[in-house]
Amino acid sequence: MKFLLLIFISSIFYTTTIAQKLYSGVWRAGTGGNYLWSGVNWTDFQVKWNELGPKNLRLTDIETYTAGGQRYFSGVWEPGTGGYSLTPLGLDWAAFSKFWSDNSKTLRLIDIETYTDDSKRYFIGVFEQGTGGHALTPLNLDWAAFNKFWADNSKTMRLIDIETYTSGGKRYFLGAFRQGTGGYSLSPYGMDYQAFSKYWADKAKQNLRLIDIESYEENNKRIFLGVWRQGSDAYAMVHGVDFESLNSNYAEYNSKGLRMIDLETMDSDCDNACLNQALMPDNPETNGRDGYDYSVTATKSHCEGLPGSCPTPAAGANVLYRWPNLQVGGDAYLRTSVVYNTSHKIFTLPFSVASADMSFLSWLYSAGSWHHANDYSRKDAKTFEIKAAAPGKVIHVGWDRWSGNTMVVSHNAGGRTDAYRTIYMHLRNGADNDCAQSWDEAITWGNKPEDIQKKDAYLQKLNSNGCPEKAGDRNPTDSYWGKNSEKIDQSLLNKSVSAGQKIAWAGRTGPGGSTAIHLHIFYAYRDPSDNRWYFFDPYGIYSYGSCYPSTVDGAINTPCARYPTAWKNGKPGYAQ
Repeated sequence: MKFLLLIFISSIFYTTTIAQKLYSGVWRAGTGGNYLWSGVNWTDFQVKWNELGPKNLRLTDIETYTAGGQRYFSGVWEPGTGGYSLTPLGLDWAAFSKFWSDNSKTLRLIDIETYTDDSKRYFIGVFEQGTGGHALTPLNLDWAAFNKFWADNSKTMRLIDIETYTSGGKRYFLGAFRQGTGGYSLSPYGMDYQAFSKYWADKAKQNLRLIDIESYEENNKRIFLGVWRQGSDAYAMVHGVDFESLNSNYAEYNSKGLRMIDLETMDSDCDNACLNQALMPDNPETNGRDGYDYSVTATKSHCEGLPGSCPTPAAGANVLYRWPNLQVGGDAYLRTSVVYNTSHKIFTLPFSVASADMSFLSWLYSAGSWHHANDYSRKDAKTFEIKAAAPGKVIHVGWDRWSGNTMVVSHNAGGRTDAYRTIYMHLRNGADNDCAQSWDEAITWGNKPEDIQKKDAYLQKLNSNGCPEKAGDRNPTDSYWGKNSEKIDQSLLNKSVSAGQKIAWAGRTGPGGSTAIHLHIFYAYRDPSDNRWYFFDPYGIYSYGSCYPSTVDGAINTPCARYPTAWKNGKPGYAQ
C-alpha cells in the first residue's frame, strides 16, 4: 500500500510512503516536537535521522518490517538535546554487543529491534546520552529466563524496552534496562488484547503508565506485552488501526497535549485496498473546507437540535449532515469520536426482501468516489417496501432537490435522545406527484456548467419516461415512476415507528436516484463532542463493496471490519 503524506501540525511532522497494514501506538502527556516517520527504506530513514538530530529531536523507537520483498523502517522522535547514536544496519549479535559495549561510556541503549533477512538474524539499537547502571539481556532467553533476569536486575534498574523473536521454533525475549526506581510493572505472558487493555486500565489507576508495547502472533492468536513506569500524567493507546486512523489519532492527541512515545506495526489479513478509505480527501472547493456535507431541508420537526425543540426555520434553512472529519490545524482527519463510538447495536436491514435477491453499494462507489451511505436495490430492478431500520420517530418527510422524496427518522440509544438518524432517499410518493415535483425542482438549478449538464441529463430522463414539462401531456411510465398508490403515509410525521415497520417504497426520485430503483440510506450520529451530525458506516468497514460480506445479511467477521458495527446482534439482519 502506498501513501504520500506530508503533513505539518504544530510541532509534529510525519510521513509514510510504504505502510504496513496495522499499527498500535502509545501516547503520554508532553510538550515540544514529536515526529513520526513511517514506511521508508534505510537510506531515507538515515537521512531523516541526521536531519532531525540538529533540531533537538531524538529517535526513541524504531520498527522494521518487509513489504513486497523490501525492508522498510518507521520511527518515533521526541525532544532531546544530548548525545545520541543509531547502530548501522546489518549487525549480528556479536557486532551489536560490541557496539553496545563500545558506546557504553557515554550512551545508553533505549530501544532494540531485531529482524531476519535471508535467514540471518540482525539487530538495531537506538542510544541516547546517559550514565548510571544499565544492562542488556543475553541472547535466547525464554520467558522464564527473561523473568529471572528482570527480577534480578529490577532492584536498581528498570526495563525500558522489550523485544521478542523466534528461533528454531522457540520464542525468546530481549530487554534493555536503565538505572531507575519507582513504580514499575511488566505484564504477564500470553495476554490477548482484551486482557491487555484491562491490565493497562488497572495499572493506570495505580499511577503507572505504559511506556513500551510489544505484539506478536502465537498459535494464531495475537499476544501483547507491555512495560509500565510510575506516572500520573495523561495517556492514551490505540491498537490495530490502519495508517489513516493512526494519523488521525496522532494529530488529535497532539492537539490535546499528548505525544507519541511508542509504535508497533503488524500485518493483517485484510486486503490493502480495503484499508485507509474512511476519510474522503478534503476539497476546499466544496462547501469551504468540508469535503462532503449534505443538507436536508429544516422544518419545525427537523433541525440540528432535538426533535420538538426546533424553532420555525428561516426560508431555505437546512440541517447539515457531515462527512466524519475532524479539522486540526487547517487539515482534515478522520473523526475518531464518530467511527469508534457508533457501536450501539440497534439497526436492522431497511427491507425484508430475501438477501439473495438484493444488491448493495457501500461506503465507496469505486476508487476515489465516496458514497458515505448504503444503497440497496433488487436484482430484478423492481421496487420494494422500505422498513424502519430501528425503533424511532419520523421527524421529516419532504422533497430533496437531488435525492427526491426523503424521510428522516430519529433514534434514541445509549441513554441519549436523538443519538442517531437514518435518512431514506429516492422514495416514491405517487407517480403524478413525483413527476410534478421533479419539474418544479429541475428548473431551479444553477447555471454552472456542471449544473447545466446534470440538469440536461435529468430532463432527458423525465421526457423519455412519460414526464414532459407540459402537465397535460404527462403519462408517467410505471417502470420508472411506479404507481400513484405507492405513496408515503404523511400521517407518519412526528409518529413513532418500530423496527421493520413499513415507511415507504423504493424509487428513483430526484436526479441522484434517476438511474435505478433503489434506497439510498445515510446513517448519521450526533457527536457529543460538538453536537453535530456525521455519517458513519454501520458495517464498520468504510471501504469498497468487495471488502464487505458477499450478501446483504452476511456475517461481519472479516479483519476488514476494524471499526465497531452498529447492527443488532452484530450482523445485518431482518427485523423480527
